[in-house]
Amino acid sequence: MRERLLADLDARIAAHADGDSSGVLDAQALALVTELAAAGEPDAGSLVRVAALHLCRYQALRPALGEADLRLARTLYAKLHSVDPRLVPARVRDFLGLESPHDRGVALMREYGRTGRLDDLERAVSLLRQAVLEERAGARDHLRTALLRRFGRTGRPADLEEATELAREATDTS
Repeated sequence: MRERLLADLDARIAAHADGDSSGVLDAQALALVTELAAAGEPDAGSLVRVAALHLCRYQALRPALGEADLRLARTLYAKLHSVDPRLVPARVRDFLGLESPHDRGVALMREYGRTGRLDDLERAVSLLRQAVLEERAGARDHLRTALLRRFGRTGRPADLEEATELAREATDTS
């Protein structure tokens, strides 16, 4: 049942992206969200779709009529972002003014420096890898630094190897 509801939401969101907003604006779209909520505890994938639906509705409506949808989208995306910034597409993060994986990763490295909590450093490495994939300026240098810090803490040879490879790539592109 959940899969059918998500597929229906995906189709409506895709149609909106292709220029047909009727599927995100009709009453059935909101009924799907209600049905999805009744299907049990929402997962991240469900929340991403509901947030996207509300953002599409905001885009399709005149600003005064879409404000409630924008508030809902902003609230859902902010919650998703607090769990993992990678759950929020880059263009949506930019539109809503949310922190990028790069910025969050750098903040977690600072937090690690302050507290020494390894889980902060682990999350920083993960987020900085995403930032590298997004080709964010400075991400490779920050990832290399995080990997070297983690190597210093855990002694994992793979971290040193990856940091060395990142340094080699930086030298090759200079």
